[in-house]
Amino acid sequence: MVYLFLLAIPIVGLLVIRAFYRDFSGLGDWLWFQDEYDAISQSIEHFGQSSYLYIQAIHIIGVVVWFAGLFYIGRLFVYHKEASRRPEPERKILEAQFTIMERRLWYAITWPGLCITMVFGTLMLLYIGLPPWIHTKLALVALLIVYHLYCGRLQKQLEEGNCRWNARLLRLFNEVPALLLVAIVFNVVLKDLLSWTVLLVILALLAVSIFVTVRWYTRHRKSAAL
Repeated sequence: MVYLFLLAIPIVGLLVIRAFYRDFSGLGDWLWFQDEYDAISQSIEHFGQSSYLYIQAIHIIGVVVWFAGLFYIGRLFVYHKEASRRPEPERKILEAQFTIMERRLWYAITWPGLCITMVFGTLMLLYIGLPPWIHTKLALVALLIVYHLYCGRLQKQLEEGNCRWNARLLRLFNEVPALLLVAIVFNVVLKDLLSWTVLLVILALLAVSIFVTVRWYTRHRKSAAL
């Protein structure tokens, strides 16, 4: 994640330079390195024409990292909760290990993924503005941020040992970003062509299949434990 932030510095710097270098376009006329100056100016201009693609690429990387963190930390919550039913000293060892894993995942992957997504997503908005379809995407992203923040709350509760959610509820909760991911992808790809009826049907079928699968898996584990 640190490398992505370091990569962002020169890109943002070039955007700033591109925004202002035209005001000093005559500077190269009296510089002894005029040829080098002209070459740099052309490079900056070329970057400016394709800068949106660079920003979009880093934004997509941030989204992938963010969702990876959200998906994985949800699974860790389930395992952490199940570990609380283990006998001592196994319970104490597992809970300590899951606490460390959750904390590292949360601050080293999930939060940086969110920050990269937000920063470069905002830069993209400066290019494309606010077309009608983007309002839906922003609403879905807002829901995802709420989910993200609630994951942070659950992480603290599990670390302190006062989480009231059982493993089954945590499994269902872990599937929320999958539904949001499907909705966001359909929204971004189809844009104004998106049919909300079709999307809602897809999300409903996906939600039902997830619920049935989680319920079957829970019963299967209980019967296997007997």
